[in-house]
Amino acid sequence: MTEQRRYKDYFSFESIRDKDGEVVCYHITMIGTIEEDGVPRIRSDIGTENDKRYAFGKLTVRGCDRKIRVLLNETNSRIYSHTYDPYEGTEDTISFAARDWRADEVYQFNEGDRVLLEGRAYIRYKEDQTDERLPELSLTVTGHFLLGRRRSRIRSMNAGLVPQE
Repeated sequence: MTEQRRYKDYFSFESIRDKDGEVVCYHITMIGTIEEDGVPRIRSDIGTENDKRYAFGKLTVRGCDRKIRVLLNETNSRIYSHTYDPYEGTEDTISFAARDWRADEVYQFNEGDRVLLEGRAYIRYKEDQTDERLPELSLTVTGHFLLGRRRSRIRSMNAGLVPQE
């Protein structure tokens, strides 16, 4: 069992409905880990006047695939990636975006950080999409919290030594 599995990941969603009972949006809360390929990157050239700041990243959530699948079936969408390992379990990677002052704070997340993110589900349709793939569901961050940072391991001075023959 890996070091990551000792933590409990979390995923939940609720639908926000109008007075007629129609779904307006989905509110998502998730706890997971920022992996190497999901470290947030920032762009400051977005918007009509190229003055908006956005941070884009990916959060990896383990063992919550059933709840995630319910949301994906309701919205007829997909997430960035889903993998299954019979020994490690499921691993779902969900894209997220934060803007303005949240972008600056989310940009501070590093590989290995345990974070809580919440916000609205956003479904990205690609206009030039020619294949049969479903649109991707991502999270627009309205709240974030750093739960913990990965500690750097202290390496022994003798760790790199090779015994003589």
